[in-house]
Amino acid sequence: MKHIALFLPDLQGGGAERVMLTLAKGFVEEGHRVDVVLARAEGALLPLVADGVRVVGLRAGLRRWGLAGLALSATVRLAGYLRREKPDVLLSTLTGANLVAVIAWRLAGRSARLVLREAVTLRNLKSTWRLRLMRWLYRQADAVVALTEVMRQELISRVGLSASKVVCIPNPVDVDFVQSQAAMELDHPWFAPGSSPVIMGIGRLSQQKNFGMLIRAFAELRSRGVMARLVILGEGPLRNELEDLIRELRIENDVLLPGFDVNPYRWLARSQVFVLSSLWEGYPNVILEALALGKGIVIVSYDLSVELLSLEKKLIKKISAGDWSEMADAIHEILCLSTENQQLTTSTNLSINIKAILKRYLDSMFIEHRGFKGLS
Repeated sequence: MKHIALFLPDLQGGGAERVMLTLAKGFVEEGHRVDVVLARAEGALLPLVADGVRVVGLRAGLRRWGLAGLALSATVRLAGYLRREKPDVLLSTLTGANLVAVIAWRLAGRSARLVLREAVTLRNLKSTWRLRLMRWLYRQADAVVALTEVMRQELISRVGLSASKVVCIPNPVDVDFVQSQAAMELDHPWFAPGSSPVIMGIGRLSQQKNFGMLIRAFAELRSRGVMARLVILGEGPLRNELEDLIRELRIENDVLLPGFDVNPYRWLARSQVFVLSSLWEGYPNVILEALALGKGIVIVSYDLSVELLSLEKKLIKKISAGDWSEMADAIHEILCLSTENQQLTTSTNLSINIKAILKRYLDSMFIEHRGFKGLS
């Protein structure tokens, strides 16, 4: 049995946080001792921590100094945790948390193995100082996990990591959990029998998620006379801007922004089409989760990873970034298939096997390697 510590800023919500909770659950089931170490023990996903996983809140403070103060406090407290608890390995995710983890690990004497998981593509990384910190600190880790081969090559070329240090491991999908959550009740009139089909978007209301494009595509569908509704599940800084756009396009009676829900799967399961409009991503688990629920998908082609997904899954319709008319066409195509009651996808034959991925993570933590790509 090994002692594995997983470090995150908090559990406010998001794909990276859900993946780490899935990994924590899997490591416990494999017989390991697992701590989820949080800079601040807060967030809507706290109730999803599996039995047997210990939550360690570092109570990082100095918020009056902004993010720099929070990072400094988290670094000192994480170093204290590492000296006190002496885990065999520290696994961190999200760039800011990864930088904190490396410094804390150095302060604590480097006794644990250190694995960093990069959660998104570096395509949108514009901060020169952050890139310099990554180039200095990431190379000190025992391994760095990339979610796709595209991300792996970015870490090698832009961050300057050796190919042997960067491992490519896709995200796990807990199909049983997704389907059990999807079966939970959702009391909303838009999902009553005989209602118009629902198009679904999920994510933070931010620039990255590009929901303005989805809203414009939906407005075009309605202008063509297509009877449908749009639900965008999530919260974020662009809410007012998106609400203004919805009013400007005069579609407020057919668009719903209900906010964040810790269980998005019950909404997704009752929709007909899922749309990923993001300008950049890492490895969008929600695509695989939508497939697990038998949904057709429209996805903006943000990098080569999308091409690989499209080749693997016939009913992922990829479109160009910025072309909402093309997005409207793709959504309509899948709506027509759904109306005709055609089988869209399989919900049980997903290639992303949890046990295989857990083994890859454990190998990266405890076995010296020369790098590997994906799953064999």
